[in-house]
Amino acid sequence: MERAAITFEKLLESLQPYPQMQLLLFSEQWGPLEETLLDYAERNDHEILLYMIEAFPEDALPDSARLNRRPYRREQPRYNLQGKLYNHAFVFGEIPDEPEAFARKVYTGVANAGGLYLLMDTEEPAKKQHWETSLIESNYVATSTIDLDKKRLLLYARKMHGWGG
Repeated sequence: MERAAITFEKLLESLQPYPQMQLLLFSEQWGPLEETLLDYAERNDHEILLYMIEAFPEDALPDSARLNRRPYRREQPRYNLQGKLYNHAFVFGEIPDEPEAFARKVYTGVANAGGLYLLMDTEEPAKKQHWETSLIESNYVATSTIDLDKKRLLLYARKMHGWGG
């Protein structure tokens, strides 16, 4: 297992262990981090809703009852289905929306005190700063970074109860 996946697994194990958590995942491909998240969901009886970005190769997806999938649609007004709230959202792909617009759409689908985790390249500090500003403008708080390896990090922010919309 690569270092980033090991670090990510430790992060997942530190999450509040609510039963049957609902997780959002935005990705362009199936890789080690996605596999780590699915393993975590399967071990803990959680479910993942995967939004497949752009030309996601569906034939690469594992067969799992814990994984539901939908195509990513930029024009979608929010990312929660049938009023379901998700405990955490993970973004492992390049989102075509503007950061603030995307953050606001996800905000409506994340439960109070839920987390938003964005995978970023450590060599793009301007992009990270732009996302941090967008998250704050979209009523997320407690923004911080989690280093996965020398080249990648997770930008984390939390939706707080009673803040914003």
